Amino acid sequence: MKVKRYTGNSLEKIREVIAKELGKNAVVVNIQKTAGKKGLLGKKVDSYEVTAAVDDNATDAEKASVDKLSTHSYEEIIASQKVQYRGLRKSMQLIDEKLAAVDDWMEKIGTGNIGSEKTTMKELENVHENWAQILSDTVRKSTNGGPVSGADWHEALASMVPTAGGIMFRKTPAAAPDVYVMVGPTGVGKTTTLAKLAAKCVLGEELNVGLITMDTFRVAAVDQLREYASLLGVEISVAFSASELAQQLKAFQNKDVVFIDTPGRSQFDAMGIDSIKENLGNVKGLCSLLVVSANIREEDAVSVYDNYSVLNPAAIIITKADEATRCDGITAMLDTSSLPVIYLTDGQRVPEDLHVASPGLIASMVMPFVKCDDGVKIGDVSND
Repeated sequence: MKVKRYTGNSLEKIREVIAKELGKNAVVVNIQKTAGKKGLLGKKVDSYEVTAAVDDNATDAEKASVDKLSTHSYEEIIASQKVQYRGLRKSMQLIDEKLAAVDDWMEKIGTGNIGSEKTTMKELENVHENWAQILSDTVRKSTNGGPVSGADWHEALASMVPTAGGIMFRKTPAAAPDVYVMVGPTGVGKTTTLAKLAAKCVLGEELNVGLITMDTFRVAAVDQLREYASLLGVEISVAFSASELAQQLKAFQNKDVVFIDTPGRSQFDAMGIDSIKENLGNVKGLCSLLVVSANIREEDAVSVYDNYSVLNPAAIIITKADEATRCDGITAMLDTSSLPVIYLTDGQRVPEDLHVASPGLIASMVMPFVKCDDGVKIGDVSND
């Protein structure tokens, strides 16, 4: 890994230099802020020291001479490695617990204490155990013990799925703007989803929208959101701390809606998630939306919600419905969180590939053998 330190009075300009010298794959390792000396006009000018790193496999154009890491930066990296190690140990523990549950299930099947319906029926193969039993009981009651169709299973599951009909975006001329924060694991599409919601507000509702990004960990993340902002003709700002976020929100008081993008963090990165919470500060009225991928696995769903619950999410957005060939973690996520699903996404088009969630659509994702008429692409099968 190549590491280099940069100093200057503007974080934006430092970020541009990092992207130019180390490439867009570079990551910011550490940011230190120091009070500068008084300038010509008697004002103090703050200065920043930023440590950035890029993988050894970067292209020749991206390779540069490397300064040694400061002791402070080195200690931060060691601390991060320790967190990742603890996350790995926790993952191994969860796997052991899952295997123990499977052993217990197989033993019960062998002794006749439980039916093998869950393991043999396609209708229940993507439904976690708690809901599988409830669904079985519901279907038997609704059919009075008679023949059961795929539609019966689909209807029973839909009746259990919590959804809310999207967000009622509105003008707020005499009040503070509505503020929505995108949170969730890495790679789930938070930035693209934010852009789709912003486009819905600007193009569909003609609202005054502001964008704020706190995802300064990835060098290219700010550029991605800035490009969307330029296309939509909306203002964008960058916040590196809770105090800067508060200042940006104050500057956006004339907006109707403000969307905040946050860095993705693994569900086992407790330090990273706590950092997001710290940077959001104590601003009142923030509404956090938990963004998860449609192909989230059952064994990950519980840990994702448990660890992100410190950010108090109010609803769930499910992304990448078109890429999910199996959705066996959705019911576990809904059962664990008790949160409603408000939107689904199924592609990169902005804002076309954003859809209001419905119980029938979610049920079709879990049980793809029953199609839904909502016009959403699921896996490699289109319901258009």
